[in-house]
Amino acid sequence: MSTERQAVQLRRRYTGEGHQAALAFYRRHGMHFGLVPDTHDPQQQIFEAAVLHTLARPHPALGPLPTPNGAPFCLAAASPGVESLVLWPHPDHLTAFLLHLLPTRADDGIAGLPALRTVTSPYQDLVVRLVGRAARITVRATGADVERARAAALAAGREPLWDQTAPAAGERNAWSTLVDAFAPGEAQLWSRALRRPGLADPQTSAQWARRAPLAGELEGPKPAQLLPRPVGPLAGTIRGTVAVTPAGGLGAAGCTTVALHLAAALARGGTQVIVLADGNSPASPLAWPDRRSGDASWRDLVPGLPALRGAVLPEEREEALALVDRARAQADVVIVDTGNGSHPHLYLARETDLVLAVTRYQQRHWIADIELIDRRPEHVRMWAWLDQQYLQRRPVRERSEEQLLLTFLDVVFADWVAQKSWADADHFAYWEPDWVVVDELLELDARDIEDLPAEDEEPDLDRWRADFLAAVDTEGTRRYPRLWPQIAAAWPEHSRRRNRAGLRATEPEHDEFRALLQEVLTMVEAEAITRWGSDLWQAHHRQWAVRAASDEPLVDPYTELIERVAIPQPSTDIADRLLQAVHDLPTARLLFTVNRVHGDIDPQQLAEVGSILRDRGARGVASVPTLPELGELQRQTAGLAVADGAQAAAGARLAVAVTDLLAASGRS
Repeated sequence: MSTERQAVQLRRRYTGEGHQAALAFYRRHGMHFGLVPDTHDPQQQIFEAAVLHTLARPHPALGPLPTPNGAPFCLAAASPGVESLVLWPHPDHLTAFLLHLLPTRADDGIAGLPALRTVTSPYQDLVVRLVGRAARITVRATGADVERARAAALAAGREPLWDQTAPAAGERNAWSTLVDAFAPGEAQLWSRALRRPGLADPQTSAQWARRAPLAGELEGPKPAQLLPRPVGPLAGTIRGTVAVTPAGGLGAAGCTTVALHLAAALARGGTQVIVLADGNSPASPLAWPDRRSGDASWRDLVPGLPALRGAVLPEEREEALALVDRARAQADVVIVDTGNGSHPHLYLARETDLVLAVTRYQQRHWIADIELIDRRPEHVRMWAWLDQQYLQRRPVRERSEEQLLLTFLDVVFADWVAQKSWADADHFAYWEPDWVVVDELLELDARDIEDLPAEDEEPDLDRWRADFLAAVDTEGTRRYPRLWPQIAAAWPEHSRRRNRAGLRATEPEHDEFRALLQEVLTMVEAEAITRWGSDLWQAHHRQWAVRAASDEPLVDPYTELIERVAIPQPSTDIADRLLQAVHDLPTARLLFTVNRVHGDIDPQQLAEVGSILRDRGARGVASVPTLPELGELQRQTAGLAVADGAQAAAGARLAVAVTDLLAASGRS
């Protein structure tokens, strides 16, 4: 049996999908990302977990889903991709599946997955997502199927919510309750189970109504054969030399990180890789003192990854060219980090088979504008407006000299306690208050001042107050001889009372705060009625004042209803900008690499830019995401040996693009 046929059959045993779908995945990706990939996006993972949790534990009004032909929850198959997931409901129970998944509301509460919304047409697959979030799943269903589910919901006295613009009442809380109940690591198991429905028999899946899936239940046959394999063509060996160089010759693009990231992805699969780099660059692992000798022998770069070696490029041009030739003879792939320091090797880019022109992602080059779609209820938007008015037009508090001195002592005592908690004795002995703060109290924000320990949690607070007063007594008496005795006597009780009330220094007393809020309401009433209308103002402005006075979050729970829609720059403009930066590099061998991407480049936009670049003679464009692990690669190279997780998946995507182009170059 061929390797391809074995792989397709094994994937089908996990996913339950048809032969053509499994074959299409394997021929597109091979084993570069594993045979049945998990998602590495936390937002996508929690969404997938919530979907299966909702199907496994339906609302009592709906009852459990049937298991036709052993299909758990009417889920006949799944097609887990590298960055996607397609669900295949059982065709005989499609309406029941959609009724259990899509949110509806009746007197008995919300059924289905709260805050889930659909995008579809009569001739397209159904795409489900959460309000205001990028995570999404494709469901093999049509607009006609959704309409049948709608009719069934209405006949049962349930209101469909899946096409409403904003979350209905209670949806946000229901969603939070669902996901907050996941124990650490549990969401990953639910997500994996959704991607592997072929493993779930009716008896096993029935138990998920009471507990989460177990890791052993999701292991399946031959688990070692699911792991990612060498990145390269599905047959044969990849050979070639790749230069990694900054577009336009500018530094800080992250070329060394990209070079190591690519090299490790290839080496983890068994490709023999040699990295050549400038030993004078502090960002390079080859810059370590024991690796900068004149000896040009290869050095292991990562413990446990013998397929990845490296050497320092000589400063002399001819010697560097000779080292590249020697590396070609001893490795499958040579990666040259050309550098841009005191001894750049940019000329080597013309001696390689492929050039990765690295440019640091800048949002303004890809995104023309961010459109805010505010789907919050109108009264919530009025509350947010009132918050702004309070910050911008808050009346100035009249403070007597005595009040100012008491507040000053509150501020500096908070600093004194904070310093005492971390400073050593010698350093703390030199602490002195900044008496200039007295003149700046009205400008200080309470949020920038340290919290004091609670009165019932720190038994030494009263002693600290006495020690603090002793520390400032001499200077206080000198500066304020008339007021200081009464201030020093009153301040300890003043401090205790405010601390028990949970007030920070400069924060107004509760009665004073309520008076300020009312004063602002009076000040803005006419403008508010003009903007929001008399009925809305009368119905909701008092609620703002009451909740604001009690420090109860009023607007924050609705922030998810503000959707930020990226308006992309024209793809031709992006391609023009990329090409303008590399006029000195060989266009026919250029793969543009956008580094440190924050996730807001739309895949379709990236594909369009790549197509335009290829039309203009370049090899296309790839991207490398911003990941915390990548920022540590130069100092902690051991992470390069890790074969799973978001870093490994991102490296594999870049390595696939590179090896595809090297393979094409070898055939041409």
